[in-house]
Amino acid sequence: MAATAVAMAVQLATAAPLPTGDEVIHRILGVNRNTPDIISADVLFKFRFRKPVSAPPDCVFKGTVRVEHGHELTLTVGQRTEGLACWAIDKYVLGRLFESREPVERMISRYDFEVLGEKLVDGHPYYLVRARAREPKTNPRGWIGWVDYDRGLVPEGTVEYAWGTIDTEQKYMQVSEAWVLSYQYLYTPRFDASMEVFYSNFHFAPRAFAPSAGLVPR
Repeated sequence: MAATAVAMAVQLATAAPLPTGDEVIHRILGVNRNTPDIISADVLFKFRFRKPVSAPPDCVFKGTVRVEHGHELTLTVGQRTEGLACWAIDKYVLGRLFESREPVERMISRYDFEVLGEKLVDGHPYYLVRARAREPKTNPRGWIGWVDYDRGLVPEGTVEYAWGTIDTEQKYMQVSEAWVLSYQYLYTPRFDASMEVFYSNFHFAPRAFAPSAGLVPR
């Protein structure tokens, strides 16, 4: 994805000055700062090994993701496909994918960002952003992907780890006047393995409001 995205950006870039990498990242943070806090959501995983996404999955998992303190994630799997391989994926892959995470602001402070190009999608400006870790031992080492600047969303990208890369695609939906992640596709070329993740049944924390000001919760 990375090489193709760079080539497209070079072709589609205009003469207008591009925003800086920090400006794009601050835009993402600013837009999402107004999103209601998600406290839980149902999640469905479909894992495939050396198969196209159109083929039946090797393993299916159903569970619930809970969020505490705005960033700490806990995954509870209620149902899964039987078998040793699916058990191992449940224990070692899903667990790491949803292990507790640090606040976003702290995480991005370890990276430098630059904008490589732009394109228009349905009238919305998209910017190709690359992140590089400041310290060699940082994991992930870097990331490159398209950012929907108006909505503060990241529809696709490639994450680089010490062991290899993961290509990602994301889809979002509007719930309670907010954009929330509804679908992910993750693919790692090293293992020729992919995972689809479907999110649904979102529960949000109550909004704070001030009755004296005549405001009502949305």
